[in-house]
Amino acid sequence: MTHEEKPAWKKRVIDELWKLSIAVIYFWIFLSVFTLYREIVLANYTINYSAKLGFALINALILAKFMWLGEVLHAGKKAAGKALLYSTLWNSALFAVILMICHFLEEALLKLRHGQPVTQSLSEIIKAPRDMIAMAVVVFVVLIPFFLSKGLIELLGKHEARNLLFRRRPKDDMQPATN
Repeated sequence: MTHEEKPAWKKRVIDELWKLSIAVIYFWIFLSVFTLYREIVLANYTINYSAKLGFALINALILAKFMWLGEVLHAGKKAAGKALLYSTLWNSALFAVILMICHFLEEALLKLRHGQPVTQSLSEIIKAPRDMIAMAVVVFVVLIPFFLSKGLIELLGKHEARNLLFRRRPKDDMQPATN
């Protein structure tokens, strides 16, 4: 019996690592492009912003870790079985809130570690609500394609989703539909 359980355990670990790596890659690409965009915009105002893309990878790892933690705690299960649009928007909003809370907790802990009082770190977070709302909206919008693709993979199955993405379509399928 232990022999049968071991491959299932290994498969689950591999599946979880695969999901985590996809999230890391997705967030890394987004954060890298966002960093590049920020650098270009600020260069127009002669502001030197030479953030390294390595920070984008570190932040992607942190975001993916919090996403994984939310999934392990079944944060998005309320939308399970609902329409794909509803579950996509629900999970995007829910995980945007989770990521924002984790981001603020992480910032507060870093400030505490550097000797700043909790009240100062919280006041810095609260003093710019427009920045906080803008960041939450950006995270929400970025998560929509992430959860939409996850939902499509769950509905279609991994094999069919892979076929749709990588299989060449016959020329007959490329013709526009006529009414």
